[in-house]
Amino acid sequence: MTTQTVPARRGAAALVRAGQSIKIINTHGNQVVDTWAFALPSASISSTDISAPLYPNATPDSPAKYSETANTAASAPEYMSMCHTRATLCKVTPAVGDTLVSQKRAPMVQLVEDTSPGVHDTLIAACDRWRYSELGVTGYHESCTDNCWDALEKLGGEAEASVAEVVKGFQAKLAGRVPDPFNLFMNIPVTQEGSGAKRGLSFEAPVTKEGDYVVLKALRDVVVVMSACPQDVLTINGKNPVDAHFQVSS
Repeated sequence: MTTQTVPARRGAAALVRAGQSIKIINTHGNQVVDTWAFALPSASISSTDISAPLYPNATPDSPAKYSETANTAASAPEYMSMCHTRATLCKVTPAVGDTLVSQKRAPMVQLVEDTSPGVHDTLIAACDRWRYSELGVTGYHESCTDNCWDALEKLGGEAEASVAEVVKGFQAKLAGRVPDPFNLFMNIPVTQEGSGAKRGLSFEAPVTKEGDYVVLKALRDVVVVMSACPQDVLTINGKNPVDAHFQVSS
């Protein structure tokens, strides 16, 4: 099994076929890995199938009731969606055995192993150039948002033709939007403010140790994108972004 690197402050992408697993390793113990999964078209889930995903549970007259505008939006590529996963699981943090779903509420990957304390985040958007500006950074700074698209572009240039064509179209078909990631190993506790109902979020240092890992099993053909988060202003990476690693196995 080949171990591959997610370079510090950068991203990497891998094709994971249905039934395969990807092991994402927090090699040094302090590194958050923003993680996405984008679905590849398959015979079992086709946009030309009237029942799904464009017209789920269709009746003879229901397809004609949707507008062209809504259908265009609904035909966007499927990606692992944190808000839909939270609604499906009725929990903020997935645990071993849980299935993470797409924005069309279809199974994407299953969390099958986790040697870390299980502290991961589904609430925080990927860091971007505007976030670093907000934090006082001037000039260029790497970001998970840029890393996502850069990693997909690189994979698109290396993958087999059928996969490359799909991957290269993700950015255009998603109108440049980066979905909210599954922030592996990120410690964002929900806080309680006083005795009232007010709740907040806190950005905290990771609680993982060297070598902790999670394993995600692909429930369909997906491209998994990972970013070794370059956040060095807040404490989420111990202010020291480093490499992470991954392995794809059958």
